Amino acid sequence: MSIAFLTEDEFLHQNRISQQQWQASQITWSELKAIGLCHEQRTEALNVTAESYARIIQQCSHVHSVRWRVKKPQHLMEKIVRKTQPNIATFKTKYLGINQYNYDAIVTDLIGVRALHLFKDDGLVIHDYLMSKWQYEEPPVYYVRNGDDEVSTKLPADIKVKIHPAGYRSLHYVFGTQLQQRCVFTEVQVRTIFEEAWTEIDHKIRYPNFSTDAEICSFLLIFNRLVGSADEMGSFVKQLAAEATQRQQALTISDDGIENSVVDVEALFQKLEEKVKKQHDSQLVIDQLRQQVMQLKADKKALQQSMDSKMLASTIAIAQRCCKASELLDK
Repeated sequence: MSIAFLTEDEFLHQNRISQQQWQASQITWSELKAIGLCHEQRTEALNVTAESYARIIQQCSHVHSVRWRVKKPQHLMEKIVRKTQPNIATFKTKYLGINQYNYDAIVTDLIGVRALHLFKDDGLVIHDYLMSKWQYEEPPVYYVRNGDDEVSTKLPADIKVKIHPAGYRSLHYVFGTQLQQRCVFTEVQVRTIFEEAWTEIDHKIRYPNFSTDAEICSFLLIFNRLVGSADEMGSFVKQLAAEATQRQQALTISDDGIENSVVDVEALFQKLEEKVKKQHDSQLVIDQLRQQVMQLKADKKALQQSMDSKMLASTIAIAQRCCKASELLDK
């Protein structure tokens, strides 16, 4: 139904706003309806802006998925009623005097974008990515559950840590965009997939039917703790996987080193064998040369002996011939 045809009674009934709450609100129906009409007319343009944010954020490699929405006119109107009731927790002074001309400068979540990631540590990487794309209008806020506030030691100095009464864990950013000569704010929430699941269930169950039911709230709190443990387990498994990879890399390097050492030792053995073989071959040559020398010496000795024998025989023969010649002369 268009806001143009929405009546005051229909609005209060559809949004579960009691007459007491409505009377306590510091805004009139005409002012509230004018805001709803203006926002309804601008919804299409706001959708374009939301899609642009989603496309840019999805380009971050550590973002698992992106969800976005433009606040529906009646949801905006219901929020303004809650924010303009004094003496309740949701009251905000800045909402006093809100109208169709300034509501988009007061309400910071007309466009909502959620960047979901797998591991808790991815949130800081996504923070750096967002800071490289836009300048925030308000310092980022990291909402934590009571007991989680020690995480502040790991966060950049420009991120404020606040304990959320319902236990939400999420990084919140507010960025400004110029749209149709008016500045429009976009709220970007960065949280894990586990936290997103819990948040969705919490909103479905807690609001509006069982917001004060003690048993429901108790179970939601237990569920919240389980979600926190699941995120811790995810980070732990990621760390284990990283350590396993490092061990495998170290083992691979060690195996490569051993393999290289084996190859080096085998090369040394081969060189040693070659050297021994060369020494063996050299010894054979030496032995052969020595044998040849000994043979030469033997041949020389044999030749000497032969020559000596021949000389002796020759001398004897000469002597014998001399004797015979002497005998002939004497005759």
